[in-house]
Amino acid sequence: MTDKNNPTRDMIDALANDDTIEAEKNFKGALSAKVGTELDDKRKDLASTIMAKPPESTNDDNAEQSTEIDD
Repeated sequence: MTDKNNPTRDMIDALANDDTIEAEKNFKGALSAKVGTELDDKRKDLASTIMAKPPESTNDDNAEQSTEIDD
């Protein structure tokens, strides 16, 4: 019996039953879930860092510089 909430237990059960194919599927599922969770956490941290960053101040010296491109 598979438990969608605990793929690690499913992997161990499959190995105990000599079902290496099912154990591999459960291993990949567990690894995928953990990596996905970590990526989501990192995205949230990065987004909060970007949103909390104060806007860059404009430098008056740069405002008077020409931005024309010579042909």
